[in-house]
Amino acid sequence: MAEKDFAIVCDSSCDLPTSFFEKAKVECVTLSAGVGDEQDLVSELAALYRDLAARGYARIASVHSAACFSPALEAARAAAASCGEATVEVIDSGSGSCATGMLIDRIARHRYFGLPFEDSVEAIRTLASHVRLLVVPTASARLGKRRPQRSRLAVLARATASLRVRISGERGLYLLSRGEITQLARATELIELTSRLAHAISAVSAGEGAVVYALTETGDARALHAAEKPLNTNEFESRCLGTVRASAHVESLIGHGAVAVAFAPAASYDSGGGGSLMSRSATRHEGEIS
Repeated sequence: MAEKDFAIVCDSSCDLPTSFFEKAKVECVTLSAGVGDEQDLVSELAALYRDLAARGYARIASVHSAACFSPALEAARAAAASCGEATVEVIDSGSGSCATGMLIDRIARHRYFGLPFEDSVEAIRTLASHVRLLVVPTASARLGKRRPQRSRLAVLARATASLRVRISGERGLYLLSRGEITQLARATELIELTSRLAHAISAVSAGEGAVVYALTETGDARALHAAEKPLNTNEFESRCLGTVRASAHVESLIGHGAVAVAFAPAASYDSGGGGSLMSRSATRHEGEIS
């Protein structure tokens, strides 16, 4: 069997719609809501890699969200180590949701235009160091609770903070970049947090130039509007790639009513030229992505 161009594998934590995977010819493994069984995921990915190898793909790029956002990254690494039939390069986006989607969009485009496998993987790993995800989860969401506990005092402070959040309805703005989650702000009003989100993008743009961004929504029109409004500004030069609906796994992590915005310097995202497959697929239609 003749060797084909490299295959691309991802998981549903990228939040791209099915229409994208079909058009871009990307294999996507669906994650269940919640944690799930990682060993089952390892088996599923290993079987997919072997199947792709049997179909003539000797090289596979497997792109996944950061380990703090998705169990698929570590599962992919374990599956790749057991796959002797193909070369599998596992790429850590360092982020999640549509930030991971940006990387998948780019590597699909690189393949479409014939960029060699090694060059494509290197370019996407470079982009991963520039892409960021800003998230406003719901007050009780699991994402906001994923912080290290270093002492008994830290545990007590954490418990006190959690009680305050439950009483006040206070929410946080978090940055997910290079595999790390950082809390940037807390407030009771969503619009205050989304305004700070826009200011954070503006601060990056001031140093890195024009940005591209994409939004993730969870079916709450009010929350989405609160995220969209401050991004419609002359404060920084930007281009919107589209809005995607959070997958079941991502919604279980950030909560119904959460919003997220992924962004990257346009110069880094557009490296390699051309437009975006994402912008033609990630279009919102009354709460459903087609």
